[in-house]
Amino acid sequence: MDDRKKRIDDLLKNNQESRVSLDTLLENFGESLYSRTKEMHAEHEDINQYNVYLKDIAESNVAIGKIEEKNRRFKELEDAIDVRESEEKERAKEMAFIFRRLGKALLENSSYDDYTSLFREQASALKAKLESLETRITELDNKEGGNVFSWIGKSAQGLVLKSFLSKAQESQEQLYHSIGERYSSRESVCEDDDVAMIRAEIDALRSISKTAMDEISVLKDEKRIISASFGIDGNPQKQIQSVKNHIAQVKEALGILYRKFGSQAAGIDEDITPDRKYFIDTIVTAEDGEVIGRAARLNQSITDNENAIVKLKASLAIDDEKSKIEKYKRSIEDKKTRIIEFEKAIADLEVSVQTSENNIQELKKQL
Repeated sequence: MDDRKKRIDDLLKNNQESRVSLDTLLENFGESLYSRTKEMHAEHEDINQYNVYLKDIAESNVAIGKIEEKNRRFKELEDAIDVRESEEKERAKEMAFIFRRLGKALLENSSYDDYTSLFREQASALKAKLESLETRITELDNKEGGNVFSWIGKSAQGLVLKSFLSKAQESQEQLYHSIGERYSSRESVCEDDDVAMIRAEIDALRSISKTAMDEISVLKDEKRIISASFGIDGNPQKQIQSVKNHIAQVKEALGILYRKFGSQAAGIDEDITPDRKYFIDTIVTAEDGEVIGRAARLNQSITDNENAIVKLKASLAIDDEKSKIEKYKRSIEDKKTRIIEFEKAIADLEVSVQTSENNIQELKKQL
């Protein structure tokens, strides 16, 4: 590779690094200068814009905080609702067990025959069926002897009977549940019997359940309100990311403002009015001299590198044009040589033509 091309690559890399350093330096310097204008009442458009950007970022951060807080509360509500609904499911299981106890107690207490008479026949039939199945299973279990086929038949029969027993027990439990649930809101005929005690348990559990359901309703209402406040999107993370993207855009615009102000104060951007220069002089301090000096040196280095790159590229372009000229000259010489060869060939052909014409004239005389 031509050393000049390598030099250009090195200068471009150096310029890129210097530009990043200069931009960072000017941005920090500009930010520092703008911070000094907060207590001033200067009427400059960029200072007004600076304050607008800062306010926008502050309000956006507050908005993110509110969304995060609402999202945190939303998750708290979800967890609280899940816990209470899980507790309510357990209470429902407990209530179902109490209903079965109540149904059984009602059937066993003759004081409630007026109510249980509707279920007595079904209850008796199920009880008899259960006793019959239990007896048959006991007899089958006690049966001894027989070959392997008898044992297989006995096992199969036992499984069938146990399946029937399980279904009958389930039907009996369902009947108890139905009897107890239908009676659960009525008053007991006696204040100190089993039915009254079970009814007291039901009332207590229903009171707890009602309080829990009221709490769940309040929690769900709050959750609905928060969900609605998230808007159409309904995704707080997307909303937060959207606000963060907006903040990034504002910060980018703010960075441009900082670099512009920093370059003006460092004397790099000389296209400023006398009024603007006077204003900058009032806020720049002696301590800023080191920053301004570094900025000037970096800017000069970038300028020098750019000039050197222009010269090197021009030098390479000149060599490229010279190379083209040499190539064109060689082509011209080659074509001139070919022209001379063509002209000689033409002359030889013309002599041949003349010779042939003379021969024709001599031959015509013999006719």
